[in-house]
Amino acid sequence: MRVTPHEQETKTLPGWESETLSQCVKLAFKAMRREMDVSLRKSGMTVTQWRALGVILHEPGATHSDLMRQLEIEAPSVTSLVDGMERRGWVTRTRCSDDARVKRLTLTPLGRRVIEEAAQAMAPVEERMAATLAPQELDTLKRLLQKMVAGMQPAS
Repeated sequence: MRVTPHEQETKTLPGWESETLSQCVKLAFKAMRREMDVSLRKSGMTVTQWRALGVILHEPGATHSDLMRQLEIEAPSVTSLVDGMERRGWVTRTRCSDDARVKRLTLTPLGRRVIEEAAQAMAPVEERMAATLAPQELDTLKRLLQKMVAGMQPAS
C-alpha cells in the first residue's frame, strides 16, 4: 500500500521552531514560487506573466494601473511586461474611449490558450503542495490563512 506524504510522520525543517510567523509564511511562499517558476518555464512564461494573464482573463479590459495594483509592481515594469506579452501575441491594447491615455488590455485567442496550458502545467504543483497535508489540515490551513488576511485588512 502506498503511503501519501501527509500520512508519513510529520517532519519539520531544522530551525523552524524559532522562526517568526511572517518568516514561515515567506519560506512557504518561496518554496511554492520556486516550483511554480520551474513549471511555468516549461510553458515558456514567467510567474509574473502568468499572474498578469490571470488578471486580464478575470478582468477583461484591465488597465496598466490594475496590473500595477494587483501584481504589486511599478509602472515601468508593467509597461515592459505588457510590451512583451503583446509582442508574443498574448494580449492587445485598446485605447479607452473615455480617456485616450488609458489602454485596456484583453487576451487574444493565443493568450487564452497559453494561460489554459499554463494552468494545466500548474496543477501538479498545486497537487504536490496539497498532498503534504491531510484534507482536514488543508482546510484548516486555508481557513487560518483567510482569517489572517482578513485580520490584516485596513479598518474601514
